[in-house]
Amino acid sequence: MKINQLLADMRNVDIRFRVIQKGEPREISSADGKELQLAEVEVGDDTGRIFLTLWDKSIEMLDEGDIGEVKNGFIKVIRNELRLNVGKYGELVKVEEAKDFVLTEKIPDDFPAPPDDYKPKFKKRYQRRY
Repeated sequence: MKINQLLADMRNVDIRFRVIQKGEPREISSADGKELQLAEVEVGDDTGRIFLTLWDKSIEMLDEGDIGEVKNGFIKVIRNELRLNVGKYGELVKVEEAKDFVLTEKIPDDFPAPPDDYKPKFKKRYQRRY
């Protein structure tokens, strides 16, 4: 699959990319009070760019210029931008043998976007039982 084919709320995404820029990790608190590391990584292929969200140990797996692959990932819309996520059922792999993959300078500046009328899917919320 290519970056320009990605759509909002897509599941089972298998995609190969080159790391363009790696953001600084920052610490956030989860809903259950755990401290987690989060980094946003700009990645791309010969059709465009997208941000990949990495958590904790996976942040150190890739550096700028590396080629990586997400297997069974998903697309989420955050701040009206598509984001690639690995998730707990997905896998992030660093690809060693891909010499013919597009160079960073040749990656277009196009980012896929959700449709103008995009509405997030209903999120089930837990109700209190008294």
